[in-house]
Amino acid sequence: MAAFLRQHDKGVEFALADFNVLGRSPDASIRLQDGGVSRQHATIRRDGNLYWVSDLGSANGSFVNDVAVTTARALRHGDRIQIGTCLFTFETDDESQGEPQPSGSTGMLHTVALPVKTGKATLFVGDLRNFTSLSAQLPAEEVAAMLREWYAQCEQVLKTRGAIIDKFIGDGVFAYWAGDGMDARAMATEAARLLSSDDTSGMPLREKLKTERGLQVHCNIGLNVGEVALGAMGRGVNTAVGEAVNVTFRIESLTRKLQVSVLASAAFLDGWSDGQALYRPLGIHEVKGQPEPVEVYALNDS
Repeated sequence: MAAFLRQHDKGVEFALADFNVLGRSPDASIRLQDGGVSRQHATIRRDGNLYWVSDLGSANGSFVNDVAVTTARALRHGDRIQIGTCLFTFETDDESQGEPQPSGSTGMLHTVALPVKTGKATLFVGDLRNFTSLSAQLPAEEVAAMLREWYAQCEQVLKTRGAIIDKFIGDGVFAYWAGDGMDARAMATEAARLLSSDDTSGMPLREKLKTERGLQVHCNIGLNVGEVALGAMGRGVNTAVGEAVNVTFRIESLTRKLQVSVLASAAFLDGWSDGQALYRPLGIHEVKGQPEPVEVYALNDS
């Protein structure tokens, strides 16, 4: 499926590749000469028949149909994208995705009932540590190459262990296993250990950054189990949502405060006797946006 960004006021059209960096950097895939645009501002990534836009921690944010992009968002034909003062329309050769509502429209949004089921899931959130400061030291093409390499590693590690990758979120990944069985938790733990490792075998760009520039890419991970809604939340978009997902993101953010690479909730270890030997307790901590503190455990070094 071919896709484009069309800048109508300048009569310019940009063809989208499978991975694109938008920014002010001279080597960005789509270079935007606008003072309100960061050097590496946002990415647009193709996954199957969908293109996903993610903000890269830019100073002024990215917007789709006047809504700030805070997590990866699937684009539809006709979506309006704002990067700084640059305005684009996302267009594809698959117009069946439908047109968005005009800004300020009060018309009814017609939806189709889609199958959604509620159940237990094993949840995995990974995030590249210090990505914003790291990307500021690299040309945009190297940022894109680094992300592509990391995305490929995530797909290889997670999918071969039975995980469903829900979405990539700029420099992060959210995945899950349906169910909360011991096998799923063991696979999540194994994936966490591999993705948080400093081993750069088979990752030439990461090895080059490490040896030639002294720059090391680290991945922090949060693990949890809980009740989620699983299913189609829109045409072509399948995802897991629920409070347990939010808690998992908050657990991952605690890794920085506690200075560990992998944290799991007490729920993740509950009833898993073999797994409890793999983790050590780090106490109970307040997390942003949650009324109750969470008890967390750090994955032991192998």
